[in-house]
Amino acid sequence: MGTDDFDYSASISWMDIREFFPFIDPENLSPQDVVDILLHLFRQKPGFVDRGHETNNRETAWVNAFLFRLNPGFNEYGMESFTVETIGSSVDKMAELR
Repeated sequence: MGTDDFDYSASISWMDIREFFPFIDPENLSPQDVVDILLHLFRQKPGFVDRGHETNNRETAWVNAFLFRLNPGFNEYGMESFTVETIGSSVDKMAELR
């Protein structure tokens, strides 16, 4: 599959979220907002193929059978940001990938 080879590490500042997604409030994410932000970050990386995604909650979402969390914090410039954390994967969801 090659899914394990993809580097899912990423981060995005709240300022960038407001610029790229004016309809998203980084202080009050919806489950769909989490998916939208993750897909935006992953699509910027070479080799990413969206083989399936789904909402989970206001912090986590499933992409390609991996569960990711957006962790709030500060980037190296002291700006509020989210860092992507890989929480785990699901064999059942992997079986359903297209």
